[in-house]
Amino acid sequence: MFRRMLGLAALAALLATVAVSPPAHAAPLVGGVAGGGAQPWNDRRPADYAAMRAAGATWLRGDIAWEYLQPTNDPYRWDLYDPAVADARAAGLEYLAILHMVPAWANGGRGNYAPPSNMALLTDYCYQVVKRYLPRGVRHYEIGNEVNLPHPGWNLSGRYYVSRLLSPCVSGVRRASAELRLPVTIFLGALAPHECCAGTPPTTYLTDVYAAGGAGLFDLLSWHPYTTDPRTHPNMNSVPDQLNDITVRRTGSSRQIWATEYGAPTAGEFSVDEAWQARLVGEAYSAWSRHPYAGPLLWYAIRDEGAPPSTEREHFFGLLRNNGDPKPAYAEFSRVLGGSGSPG
Repeated sequence: MFRRMLGLAALAALLATVAVSPPAHAAPLVGGVAGGGAQPWNDRRPADYAAMRAAGATWLRGDIAWEYLQPTNDPYRWDLYDPAVADARAAGLEYLAILHMVPAWANGGRGNYAPPSNMALLTDYCYQVVKRYLPRGVRHYEIGNEVNLPHPGWNLSGRYYVSRLLSPCVSGVRRASAELRLPVTIFLGALAPHECCAGTPPTTYLTDVYAAGGAGLFDLLSWHPYTTDPRTHPNMNSVPDQLNDITVRRTGSSRQIWATEYGAPTAGEFSVDEAWQARLVGEAYSAWSRHPYAGPLLWYAIRDEGAPPSTEREHFFGLLRNNGDPKPAYAEFSRVLGGSGSPG
């Protein structure tokens, strides 16, 4: 949502600094891609996933969303996500699953982030997803996406998040894990820069999560460090440091933070050109890897969702153009992650 809703003034400020080429990395880094919510409907998934794996990606982040799994109060549509998960695993990609988005029948149509009228339904959704996909190799689950930003029906309080999403969902996740006797890793729902859209500052939100007793409910943190100057901008530098400091003060130790979305569009309003996008890949990985608590950085997105004459910026975040041809960013992504540099 942050990449869609970034205010024009804020985005213009982020675009004001021209990037320069980053230094070469001494060794390949660990990273991957955020696939977006359209993967169940992407008939080019095998080629896309193979291209990402060839570039050195080891992670894919994608939804396993309740509103799509169960759009009506009927059995789950496992046929929607089974192929997406299977294709990712066949390509050698670990799947980080986002658990979120409530169907209208469960909450009276109050918006897809409004909690269900019966919270046991949310717990059961999280339980059923993990029970099905943990044996299929999906071991990592993120509870919500950009939870400090506005969503339909959502309250922007960290305490509310703990009580109305994190705690009931984690109850289902852990129940499935215990029954299967297989471990899971749970991520706090991704935090994002808040200036775009009247969100809650991520530091305030995380402080409230800990104050509400959320520390024991997740293993790792997730952050979206969007900026077009990764070398110096707070989103890639001081803000994650502040999140780590809050964690250390509240829990007595650091926790790994993953950058689960980062990218920039190459067309549309306030876009960058393809050469600039390529420089951002190297700069972002270089800046992120300096943090001692840093986990993988996942680039958003795999393939452009559209092509000219479209001017919708959301269509142009890909490492690949809509026809599958690589942008210069793909070669840089492959260099950074130690891949072959060939999309197929």
